[in-house]
Amino acid sequence: MRRLTACVLMMTLLLSGCKAGSGGEAPEEAALALRERYQALAGWSAAVDISVCYTETVYDFTLEAQWRRKGETVLTVAAPEEVAGITARVAQGETVLEYDGAGLSLGLLDESGLTPVSAVTACMEQIETGWMARCAWAGENGEFLQISFRDPEREAGTGTQFLLTFDRASQALLSAEVSVEGVTVLTAGFRDFTTERMTSNDTGDDAGDRADLG
Repeated sequence: MRRLTACVLMMTLLLSGCKAGSGGEAPEEAALALRERYQALAGWSAAVDISVCYTETVYDFTLEAQWRRKGETVLTVAAPEEVAGITARVAQGETVLEYDGAGLSLGLLDESGLTPVSAVTACMEQIETGWMARCAWAGENGEFLQISFRDPEREAGTGTQFLLTFDRASQALLSAEVSVEGVTVLTAGFRDFTTERMTSNDTGDDAGDRADLG
């Protein structure tokens, strides 16, 4: 599947005649390289500042995220103070979040059950397997890579879509924007993004090399 995706994207690049960035690399090529790197991660950690935009309400909170490919992903609320310490846990292969302590009900973002908390892990799912609808350099000097993900069977501006921004040099995830039916419902900023790479003999949660990408 990865090879097929790469072929499709490279064919799109050749047919569209997209101009490469200042470094000579096309954004589609950079996106494929980024995907391969993230697929090789054992885990990553970051502080995530989230803003949820409902019809008449905006709710801001910060998560301390520890994503793990094997084992348990842990998302802990760091702010605001009144809900700090609430922790969501998701085991490998599961999509249901289990909370420690008091409940954290912020409602659903779309009909699939996406929530403001699970959107963090959903971003990783998009990076690894999501359909890349558009890849482009951003910033005054092309220092950012932006990738738009959506369901290939849906038209642009419909359904749930993710716009993720990465640092071009380090490939660190910097921000995410989630829109539903063309309306932005969540924005997230990632700070202190640190990754843990799998090694060739990786058999557990603690194997790998750590590197700061933020």
